[in-house]
Amino acid sequence: MYEYGCLDCARQFERLLPMNAADQHIVCPFCQSTRVQRRLSLFATHSRGEASAPAVAATMSDSGCSCSSCGCGSRS
Repeated sequence: MYEYGCLDCARQFERLLPMNAADQHIVCPFCQSTRVQRRLSLFATHSRGEASAPAVAATMSDSGCSCSSCGCGSRS
């Protein structure tokens, strides 16, 4: 998801594009201008804090992570 701003009408819009197409020919959906600029996207995350600790503990063994593919060194 990329955010763009139109340099002609000053409106902002988003496009879902592959990473290799982020800077290709983008047209403003409001005024059809091609004078657009990609914007810095800010995002937020949400954590449940203490409430998520039991779920994490349930997936871990005594020696660490039980997935054996994350690089934590667990040998499950």
